[in-house]
Amino acid sequence: MENKTAKRIQTARVIVQIGFLVAVILGVSTKPFADWMLPAALLVGVFFCGWVCPLGAAQDWMWRLGRLLRLPQLHVPRGLQRYLQLSRYVFYFLLLTWGIAFALLKGPYNFSKLLHGEFLTVASGVIVLFLIAGMFIKRPFCNYFCTGGARQGLWSVLRIFGIKRDTAKCGNCGQCTRACPMNIDVARTEFVRHPNCIGCLSCVAACRRKCLNYGLMPRPKGK
Repeated sequence: MENKTAKRIQTARVIVQIGFLVAVILGVSTKPFADWMLPAALLVGVFFCGWVCPLGAAQDWMWRLGRLLRLPQLHVPRGLQRYLQLSRYVFYFLLLTWGIAFALLKGPYNFSKLLHGEFLTVASGVIVLFLIAGMFIKRPFCNYFCTGGARQGLWSVLRIFGIKRDTAKCGNCGQCTRACPMNIDVARTEFVRHPNCIGCLSCVAACRRKCLNYGLMPRPKGK
């Protein structure tokens, strides 16, 4: 995929995100899309989180605002991220096995309530804190707390379409890894099957050597 094309796709993604945000403000539920994207995760991965979810989009925009304001941009160390990223799956496991209702973890739902003026709930207040934190760290809620993203992520490990890296072209600059809002080490992966990948294609747009592409999972290499 040419870099210019990838950047145009990023522009299209922002337009789609704004469209869904406006739809939520107008009272249109994104639940039908979320239900449809769950089985679709088996094919193309977790596109709902990267292209549809209003809370995810809001965190992206807060991160850009933080950069514009020259606020400190925090990057979780790779070793620590390896363990912290498991937290949302722990929460999801507790929801499934013990039936514990974590109201604070229903991020997109609480964000929608917040957009409609329901500011008095504790959950909405927590969402505001996550948005503020989003100016310093990429998608904090999505990375470590979202149980909906965790559910789709577990399905997406079976995807047959995803981001491929041409190792022959790659210069190992690490730009793709730094661009990833979910802190995935794309630079060390030939085919991104990580459950936290949201299909935003930010890594593809950031690649200067054009060695990243989106397509069908490559065939296993012979001996």
